[in-house]
Amino acid sequence: MRRLLPALAVPVAVVATVAVLAYLTQGPEADLVWTAVGEVTTLDPGRMTALQDGRVADALFEGLAVLDPRSLEPRPGVAERWDVSDDGRTYAFHLRADARWSDGRSVTAEDFAYAWRRALDPETAAEYAYMLFPIQGAKAYYKAAAKARNEAQKAALWSEVGIRVEGPRRLVVELERPTAYFLDLVAFSTYLPVRRDVVESWGDRWAFPPHLISNGAYRLTQWRFQSRMRWEKNPYYWNAGAVALERIEVRVYEEPNTALVAYETGEIDLTTSVPALAKTPLLEASRAGRRRDVLNVANLGTYFYRFNCTKGALADARVRRALALALDRQEIVDRAARGGQAPATVLVPPGMAGYESPAGLAENVEEARRLLAEAGYAGGEGLPEFALLVNKRGEAHVAIAEMVQQQWRDRLGVRTRIEQVEWKVFLDRVHDLDYEISRDGWYGDYVDPNTFLDLFVTGGGNNKTGWSNAAYDALITKAANETDAAARARTLAEAEAILLAETPIMPIYFYTTVILVRPGLVGVEPNLLNRIDFGRLSWRRGE
Repeated sequence: MRRLLPALAVPVAVVATVAVLAYLTQGPEADLVWTAVGEVTTLDPGRMTALQDGRVADALFEGLAVLDPRSLEPRPGVAERWDVSDDGRTYAFHLRADARWSDGRSVTAEDFAYAWRRALDPETAAEYAYMLFPIQGAKAYYKAAAKARNEAQKAALWSEVGIRVEGPRRLVVELERPTAYFLDLVAFSTYLPVRRDVVESWGDRWAFPPHLISNGAYRLTQWRFQSRMRWEKNPYYWNAGAVALERIEVRVYEEPNTALVAYETGEIDLTTSVPALAKTPLLEASRAGRRRDVLNVANLGTYFYRFNCTKGALADARVRRALALALDRQEIVDRAARGGQAPATVLVPPGMAGYESPAGLAENVEEARRLLAEAGYAGGEGLPEFALLVNKRGEAHVAIAEMVQQQWRDRLGVRTRIEQVEWKVFLDRVHDLDYEISRDGWYGDYVDPNTFLDLFVTGGGNNKTGWSNAAYDALITKAANETDAAARARTLAEAEAILLAETPIMPIYFYTTVILVRPGLVGVEPNLLNRIDFGRLSWRRGE
């Protein structure tokens, strides 16, 4: 195996030159080496929130249903089939007899019921617990369990939740109301199974090797934090015969530049993180036919800034809206993001059939200045210097922040300073509302506008802005109860209009992802959810 290259600051000209060179080395020892640059934050499905965590979870675990990597339609996973009642409120899942954990034990309906109950237990601190709220009684249990004095009280509360284990291979789920995207939810990481005996035996260490027991196409064999992770094919996986790659390695790099050099010199075969300055020459080379390993994928995701609505002047919606209206988003995309992204003036990305966002936060500097003056801060006078929080790794967060900083200063007289912190620190500070303005982004968990709009309900685990609006909450609830698709879309658009008017967030652009895929690697399917089905990847001989 060749040695990892050291971290390098790669000039644009060098990147562009390297980008068109032939590959210099053969593949590494693992059948596939890939990177998304940053480290996984957790392998506990109940606590996952990051895209990278979800990608790894899709390889190590399998839910009752999985999403087809091309169409994103739900297809059978651990459940070989399911029945849905005529009113759309009851789902009966029939588990495969040959579904196994990576230690050979059968996957049972109880494993799913336990995992879902654990995610709904406030002690687990699952930020995605609300993903289970479509289940009858789940939200009530989540609220009441925090006040329960003992496990007996929790058990009594759980008996009211619409999850029934009817034998080892049959799980029946009652919903509060028909939920058009419930099977999409069942394929999501929060709904993945977890083994009670493993969790109770190892506590917080259960999701680390050698304790982690999983049920997907791969099992975890090594995890060197901030270095690499190794997977091996799970011999007990029910569809192991269709899994072509025996060993997969995940590498962690400090910067996308380093990952790009590693790809170009044959250290890795697949990267989903490309430095911003390299995207334009790579895309140009692809369009000119000089490269056949570049994918430019439109994603169901939005890059935005969060405002801490509990902090000083940012508690005033006029200030937040002024900051949002002052942006030239196209300039930010062209000079900082550099990935061919579409500027975003609304939260919900395009591509949602039947849904149209309301008028958004298009550039209007004069209105921004008027709002700032109305709030008592004409020309930025009287405003403190805002702190703009970004994480050090990943996309061009610092370059984007510098552009925003400059535009706010030049157009509004608003001063900011940029705070760079490590990813884990960033997550903790945003979670604790220990920030003023922070960069953020959201990839849809399923193809429906609700996956974006329900983020900002009062008390939502992913709200993290301190913003609350009763009318907004009521519209999200109304949409959840609406069975007419057109009426539901109109209700959600009303909610988005409130969100944009109140401006707890500031959309900047809609995500695209530039992916580099070694020629000969097949099965990487571009899709809106930016997911990869590693169990379907293989090498085509002769390339």
